[in-house]
Amino acid sequence: MMMLSSTPVPGAVVPEGCFAVYEAGVVAVGNRRFERRWLVLPEGLSPLSVRLDGRELLVPADIAAGISDARWETFAAPLTCTGAPALHARLELGTARYHFAVTAGAAAITVERESELAAAAVAEAAGPTGLEIDPAPEAERSAAFECCENLEAASPHLRLLEFRFADQTDRHDNLLDIREYRLGPVEPLRLRGVLWAVESPLSGEGIALLKLAPLPESRPIADPVDFEWDCRSLRLHGDRYPWAAIGYSGGRCGLTRALQEFQRELRPPRCGRDGIAISNTWGDRNRDQALNEKFMLRELEIAAGIGLDACQIDDGWQSGVTVNSSAAQQAGGGVWEGYHAVNPDFWKVHPGRFPNGLAPLTERASKLGVGIGLWFSPDSADDFANWEKDVETVCRFEREFGVEWIKIDGVKSRTRKGEANLRRFFRSAMERSGAKLTFDLDVTAEVRPGYFGMPEFGTLFVENRYSDWRRWWPYATFRNLWQLAQAIPPVRLRFECLNPERNQEKYAADPLAPVHYPMDWIFCSVMAASPLIWCELGSLSETCRKALKKIVPVWKAYREELYSGVTLPVGPCPDGTTTSGFFTVGAGESVCHLILLRDLDSRSGHEFELPVDPREYTIRRIAGDGEFEVTGIDRLTCTLPAERSYLWLHFSRS
Repeated sequence: MMMLSSTPVPGAVVPEGCFAVYEAGVVAVGNRRFERRWLVLPEGLSPLSVRLDGRELLVPADIAAGISDARWETFAAPLTCTGAPALHARLELGTARYHFAVTAGAAAITVERESELAAAAVAEAAGPTGLEIDPAPEAERSAAFECCENLEAASPHLRLLEFRFADQTDRHDNLLDIREYRLGPVEPLRLRGVLWAVESPLSGEGIALLKLAPLPESRPIADPVDFEWDCRSLRLHGDRYPWAAIGYSGGRCGLTRALQEFQRELRPPRCGRDGIAISNTWGDRNRDQALNEKFMLRELEIAAGIGLDACQIDDGWQSGVTVNSSAAQQAGGGVWEGYHAVNPDFWKVHPGRFPNGLAPLTERASKLGVGIGLWFSPDSADDFANWEKDVETVCRFEREFGVEWIKIDGVKSRTRKGEANLRRFFRSAMERSGAKLTFDLDVTAEVRPGYFGMPEFGTLFVENRYSDWRRWWPYATFRNLWQLAQAIPPVRLRFECLNPERNQEKYAADPLAPVHYPMDWIFCSVMAASPLIWCELGSLSETCRKALKKIVPVWKAYREELYSGVTLPVGPCPDGTTTSGFFTVGAGESVCHLILLRDLDSRSGHEFELPVDPREYTIRRIAGDGEFEVTGIDRLTCTLPAERSYLWLHFSRS
């Protein structure tokens, strides 16, 4: 799929401590913490060693001498088009080409296998634009799918953690289930998915295998199995997508840290681009009925007063009519793809709603210090055949309107060609805009790249929830973020805050109804992620606005620290009756943050286990209410005085 950067960057320097060597038929790639070695055989690579901090994790069977005359090259370039500095290596072996990459900031090595046909397609293209053809017919590939990894277990005492993700969140509300298995000698396993971790319970050390792919049900070509245990060996199947091996220690906490550290290398968070607070009016379900110049000018004023970074104008700013528009019935139903065929002017500004174009909005936004974002739907018709036109459209947004944040919707990535053209769209748009554009990739419906298919291009818009349909509860959104944070950096996730005072009658006497939650509590529940104020700002009461004005500036003052490290869930999984939250460990562990939210918890005080020794830090309260006491080498007892209260603590190393 060509996720990894494929060409050297002039002046790029190999990250310190990284190495890639091919010698005597053996390939060795690694950094100061993590190293992998493969034997080069005519039929491909055979793993020899996986070492973390000098200790062997998984050992395959011994194999004879390998091929020593394959073509080998190394070069320095970002890991992805938006990634951290990396050392890359290519091994050309017969009809296949292996692409390895390693960075200094994660105990991980990424591998991408390119067929001879794929390599030729890339060579003919005007840049690293993606894979267009499979190396064999689909039927043949389905019958004899490729093995990416074949690792023999080094111990009879291993456990497997299977991460079962769900996207298409319009239909799913349990987004991550982690199942545990014993890898024993009598029960084989054949599993589908994208992420597994194999760990020794004796040491807490392990290796995670991550497929950088859509979830199985959203892939154009389904592999019959992704992960296999045959009672002796571990196998990762299906080489159409890149994959990564990630070493970790410290059990589940260490695994979460390692997974987040690796994803931060794919797209390092950048202040001012990532982790920003955006408003979007669609959450009030008026759709585009109120959308016009006067309405949006007022939204901008309120956004500036609250301290939001940008206002995003959803579906309806454009001339064309989609199926979701309030005008769809009048327009004969609207469309959800084939935009260019239906109306060549589909993506011009709506002349009735914005007769002066977007200039009055962008000018006012600039004076207020608020950015403008737009909703956009790349044309899925004919496998995104119009991707170049769509690139020109979104680059025009940035060039003419100063738009830097684009919410992507309506994507239907049905085929491998469609996947390749969608990737071309994103990559070309970022290159042509000088990396000014960033995207929110919607994972709420249809066939889309999902959590790991295209992680280098932007934030994930995780869920549509509406109180109009009685489908939003603040604790449930908090729960989904808490669960996904076990595997995904929260800054990669866009999570919503709605107007809690709307539609009170739909919740009747529900003790967990949104109206019972203060607006600052709701914001705190998602501020470890990328917050979305998912409502019309003009409809917020003065009480809600004051609550946001109180917490948003504090969050903005500390968010660079919040997003500088890994964020770990703490406490029990939120269910409306817990005190739970997040602990952020900054770079070098010099600065940390603890965010706790009490819901309908009958107890005011709890002891929390932390991944650092709190005795080594000066701890102070940033926001909220409550008291704290250090009670052990890794323990902190916190007391939150009231239900629906929160406590935000800052840790600085003494």
